[in-house]
Amino acid sequence: MKFRRLIISIFSFLFLISSFHAQAADGMDPHSLKGRFLSDYVYNELTSRGISARQMALCRTQEDNFPYNISIRIKSTEGFEIHKERQYSTVVFIFNQEDIIDQFSFLEPFILWGQEQNFDFNINIILTACDKSQIAGNDKMTGTEIYAEIIQGTESYCVLYSNLDAKKITTLTPGSGKQVCPLWLVDITNSSFEKNGINPQIKGSFYLSLYKLDILRSSRILSSFLTRDIPAVEMNIKKDQLKENQLINIYQDFLKAFSERTNFQNDTHYIPVDLFGNHFWITENITITMLLILITLSLVFICDLGFIFRKGHSMRTLRTKRAIKTLYLVPITIIILTVCLQLAQFPAKLLYNNILRNPIAVLGIKVILSFTLISLFFLLELKFHKNVGSYTYEYLLRLSSLLNVFIFSAIDISLFYLFAVIYIIITISLHIKNSIALYIFFLLSLIPYFQLIFAISTHSTMTQILPLIFANPLYNLILSCAITPLSIILLRIYSRLIHKNKDASKKTNKHSVSENNTNENLPSAQDNQNSSNENNIAELQKKLKKRFPRYYALILVLTVGIFIGLIFGATKLIQKTFKNKVEFGTFAGRVIDAPQSQFLSASYSDSNYYGGTIRQIKINTNKPATRVEVFVSGESENPIYYTTYNFTPSGKKNQIQFDFPDYPPEKFTVTYTPDNSAISIVDIYAYYDSDYYPEGFIENNTGSRRKIFVKEKSSLLISASSTGLK
Repeated sequence: MKFRRLIISIFSFLFLISSFHAQAADGMDPHSLKGRFLSDYVYNELTSRGISARQMALCRTQEDNFPYNISIRIKSTEGFEIHKERQYSTVVFIFNQEDIIDQFSFLEPFILWGQEQNFDFNINIILTACDKSQIAGNDKMTGTEIYAEIIQGTESYCVLYSNLDAKKITTLTPGSGKQVCPLWLVDITNSSFEKNGINPQIKGSFYLSLYKLDILRSSRILSSFLTRDIPAVEMNIKKDQLKENQLINIYQDFLKAFSERTNFQNDTHYIPVDLFGNHFWITENITITMLLILITLSLVFICDLGFIFRKGHSMRTLRTKRAIKTLYLVPITIIILTVCLQLAQFPAKLLYNNILRNPIAVLGIKVILSFTLISLFFLLELKFHKNVGSYTYEYLLRLSSLLNVFIFSAIDISLFYLFAVIYIIITISLHIKNSIALYIFFLLSLIPYFQLIFAISTHSTMTQILPLIFANPLYNLILSCAITPLSIILLRIYSRLIHKNKDASKKTNKHSVSENNTNENLPSAQDNQNSSNENNIAELQKKLKKRFPRYYALILVLTVGIFIGLIFGATKLIQKTFKNKVEFGTFAGRVIDAPQSQFLSASYSDSNYYGGTIRQIKINTNKPATRVEVFVSGESENPIYYTTYNFTPSGKKNQIQFDFPDYPPEKFTVTYTPDNSAISIVDIYAYYDSDYYPEGFIENNTGSRRKIFVKEKSSLLISASSTGLK
């Protein structure tokens, strides 16, 4: 009887504790809940509505107090088995637990509706934890990353991730992690929005290929799936733009369209075009067809039509030979531009580190310095090779711009249109002889480049632009190929201006010779007038010779001035874009080190188990911590032999890091089998909200617009063959 009473008392005590915690959580604002409390709140809310949900642990620990994912499964009419006739037999909808707090009125009827349908595929709804961290790092222990590991290698899954807390407008993100989502999934998702009167902005727009080059902003959540070859698209939905029942209609239309879909072609080189509020798609097949047409027409023009309108067959042959002899200018220009870009990195890096913290402006300065150096080379080239006609530069322009179409289409076929537009502009400019008109076409050829730069700045981060500035020689070589046609346009303009000046000089000489021949037949009384004419002509020739070097300086200053003006204007516009940009997924928190530890404490104990050592690291944060990191260092390559916890190499020699999700419990224990033959160091870091600290504890923190987190540290030095309590 006493034993039974004891058991009943223990269970009653545990029930009271759990009831107390539940009431405490219920009494709080659900939006302020974090970690395990948030997961429990969402799970209990679902089960109270009669929805069958399953918990999916993020971390294997002895204390089950960490946050967890929640899974809801809607099976097909034939159960959960894989359907051989359907390539993708499981659709996964992913929501953040923070977002779903206000969306139970949407989620419940959507689940009931899905259960009533006779779909021939399964539906998984995953409510993930720890995906909206405000501190960078810890990507391995987020809810989406853990779930992506579970379904990795399963070719029958496709994923639709929804962020229901977009700040500005509704957008679709089709790429991340050097991958692009297949067209069929983006098309279905976009159509489900357009059917409900919403035209989402597709991030990356005309330049989705830049996702593959890792230039555009990556989505950490989307990368978890795309890097594992799982088709996935991200929806950022602004709830304020939605009408009543519009959200559930979007997802219902998606499932209906998916059930009717039969073509799942893996086209990742498509281009979205927004016309009249609807998106149209330029597919990979269309782009390849356009490329073949351009190649065919260009070969015809280069081989024949480019010279067919010249006067005389012999003249065409002579000019063709001269053009071929100057082909060396194309590779030399590329090489010199590469060297100039490489050399310009040193002053650009100096400016960025000390004066100008704007990557776009620094990139512009790098290009200006490179064009200044290449312009000096071109002026020397024109001075020593005076008999090169404008037709030669026309041929080089057409050739270099066409080579760019080939080169960059080989890098990614969707880049074809950018360089095809530049090629068409250059081809039209070949028939222009006026210097001012040539400058206008030069500015027109810059528009596609500035459009590309604007797209990069709109859909990328500052850190992703830095590799373009401080690039390796290979990247600079690719960049020099891209701007070589611009350089040859400048060479053609320089040549035109200089030859125009020479033509004026020749006309003056001819005029002087004709006057002398006329005056030879006149009486000697006019000798004085002839001598005065000769003096005037000589003075005019001297002025022309003095004016000739000024052309070089004027051309160079004008070119640099145009570049400075254009880049300055683009920099201001792009800088404003960065300043006004608020994106989900950016880590807003700033971490500072605590002068001394206020809350964090840790201890360890060793116990003997069949001749081996079991070590327990007991951690107490004393306050709710946003993140806890545990590092174990030793003298051997593997400082631990065995543990049930997730761990990875930290990147430092002989050190590993235990992986825990954010928002851990205040007290938990890490157990492992150590290498007990050597000294071991255990470093524990805890990240706290700065609100826990008294005023004045954090210095130099006034005026910061970012959330502040304080990082505390506790270290344990464990000697070899140590046992006992510490």
